[in-house]
Amino acid sequence: MAIKVGLRAKLFILSSLFLLLPWFAYQFVIEMESFLKSGQQQTLLGTTSGIAAALHERSSLFNTDINNNEGIKQGHDLYVYNLEQPMILDGEKNDWQSIINFKNHYPTQSTALTDSTTKGNNPVQFEQTLGKHNGYLYALFEVENPYPLIRNADSPQLNKADHLIIAMSSPQGELKRYIVSVTSDGWFNAYRYPENSLYTTQRHREKSIQGIWKTTSTGYNIELRFPLNLLGNKLGFQLNTRSNINSNNIDQQIMTSNLLDVKRLGSVLIPSPEIKNLLQAMSHTSSRLWVVDKFQRVIANTGDIHQAKGIWPDSLNDIEQSKQEDSLWLTIQKQFLSPIYELFLDKPDPSFTDIKENPTRLNDALITQALSGYSATQWRSSQDDKASILSAAQPIFVNGQVVGAVLAEETNHGLLSLRNETLEKLFNVLFTVLIVVGILLFGFMSTVVKRIRHLRDQSEAMLDQNGRLTGHFLASKQQDEIGDLSRSMEDMIKRLGQYHQYVEQLSARLSHELRTPVAIVRSSLENLAALPSDSQQQKYVIRSQQGIQRLNKILTNMSEASRIEQSLSHLDKQNIDLNELIKGCIQGYQMIYPNNVFTEDASSTSILIEADPDFIVQLLDKLVHNAVEFSPQEQAISFSIQVQQQHAILNIENKGPLLVEGTQQDLFQSMVSIRPEAHQHNAHLGLGLYIAKMICDYHDADLRIANNPDLTGVTVTITFPIIQHKP
Repeated sequence: MAIKVGLRAKLFILSSLFLLLPWFAYQFVIEMESFLKSGQQQTLLGTTSGIAAALHERSSLFNTDINNNEGIKQGHDLYVYNLEQPMILDGEKNDWQSIINFKNHYPTQSTALTDSTTKGNNPVQFEQTLGKHNGYLYALFEVENPYPLIRNADSPQLNKADHLIIAMSSPQGELKRYIVSVTSDGWFNAYRYPENSLYTTQRHREKSIQGIWKTTSTGYNIELRFPLNLLGNKLGFQLNTRSNINSNNIDQQIMTSNLLDVKRLGSVLIPSPEIKNLLQAMSHTSSRLWVVDKFQRVIANTGDIHQAKGIWPDSLNDIEQSKQEDSLWLTIQKQFLSPIYELFLDKPDPSFTDIKENPTRLNDALITQALSGYSATQWRSSQDDKASILSAAQPIFVNGQVVGAVLAEETNHGLLSLRNETLEKLFNVLFTVLIVVGILLFGFMSTVVKRIRHLRDQSEAMLDQNGRLTGHFLASKQQDEIGDLSRSMEDMIKRLGQYHQYVEQLSARLSHELRTPVAIVRSSLENLAALPSDSQQQKYVIRSQQGIQRLNKILTNMSEASRIEQSLSHLDKQNIDLNELIKGCIQGYQMIYPNNVFTEDASSTSILIEADPDFIVQLLDKLVHNAVEFSPQEQAISFSIQVQQQHAILNIENKGPLLVEGTQQDLFQSMVSIRPEAHQHNAHLGLGLYIAKMICDYHDADLRIANNPDLTGVTVTITFPIIQHKP
């Protein structure tokens, strides 16, 4: 079974192809996003290039004295962290919470001062944390020593008790050493050692190095500070304690590096305030910036990755949105469209996490490549995969050698916001256009469909059930293809009407024109029959007379059809009892056709219809004549009347040959006769049922003919509208 698809449905299916436009727009924006990503990479690389250019050939900002072959050793080479707030020298570690996780641990070391034959029973270890704030270097030493040896107040030797030695290079590169030795908990100043000696009884107080010594449950804490202008690029510490609790010999040393030679001291890296200031001056780039030395140690950094969106200033957009915040369109967009867009657009998530595990050292592959002398960029995911981060690195040169690198980082949140904003605006425009175009196309197609249906309705109304042209066709005045079609149909119907009129009048004309020749031929045959002739001639004369009789009968039937059609136009209806009329007709048919049997199944009630009794009798005569011709004499022709609502249904049934399937409606056409071979002995033009149908139509009755349900004959059904039914 074929599915009927109307023009509106076809238009809807074709219009749905417009939905591909948002998909194409999305693909276009995605391609533009890739292009903008490349642009962001070049922009960020330009940022790092500008910062690196400002740091080129500035050797004073970088420690170039460290041998590249030796590298950096954890605990040996020290890193000074930036402190967020001023420190209170109280021997507690509360102020150090921001960097407490980056302390260095130093366990008990085997030294040459310890007697190898004596087994130490006083294991000592300490943890060291370094920081800087406001021009001072702060240090915290958490010493685990359950049995410390404290110097007597009257002892002139500073190194005969637990003490801390500080060794550093001066800004001029000279070795400077200081000792911290106390007689009790509390405030202290360090003492300066003379050149080339660690053992002295001379006390030269260094007031700029000061701190607190505080005993704890596991040992003691040493918290101190000194000005950064005392310090060059080398720094080391050494804690001297006793190895045996039963001895007063200070023979156990824990050191960060060798303090006797400035070249063997560990390096110290203090984040450069000058570089920090330079990076802060570049903060308008909205990037997180890092500067590292050649050993990947962080010299300076600034910026927050959560604010590094990598987007152009949007102040103009904010101003524009603030002007439109009360507009109807913006309300619709926020209330209805934005929730839909959020279902399939990736929104920036500012709650992502990206914290460096060791903020003092960046060992990324990107940094390694930059320290090899090549700039590079890469995209990576944040630690929780909620954001994509773009990194760009640029090498820094001094005298043709790479001394460090600049790293800049930005998220893709700016691109996501820009992409989403562009997509939303584009989708808003596309959907608006699609809705407007859809409404216009639907309205246009509805108009086209309405006009086509009007043509169809007019065409169907032009023909009645018998195929006759009725009414008048109104052509469209529209100057388009449908208008041309309606005008062509109007012209065609006019010509068909003229042809039908000619055909309908043809029988009357033929009957009138042929009667005179037929009369002449018939009179001539009568005269010829009166003349003496042999048997052979007489035979042909009789056959000619029979042919003239048949021709005369045809002309009579044709005249009758035309006469009845003219008479029906002046129909004089009256109220008649259909039951009484049929009973009278059946009595007459029984006398006319004595060899046939007629039966009646009708009630005694009165059924009034509005009709012309003479024409109703002619109608029944035509139907009964056909029934008699096709019905065997031993089979009855039955009449039955039923009343349903406001209609009287008359059935005339005869046994005999069945109708050919599909020919029922053709039987009511003029000049159509469908008969078996055995019933072709008389002249039949098919006008009987045509006249019967014509009479029914003029009486608003319905005439149908069909095989009966048990397929033993044919039933003719006439449905009359009734005026009154009296039980």
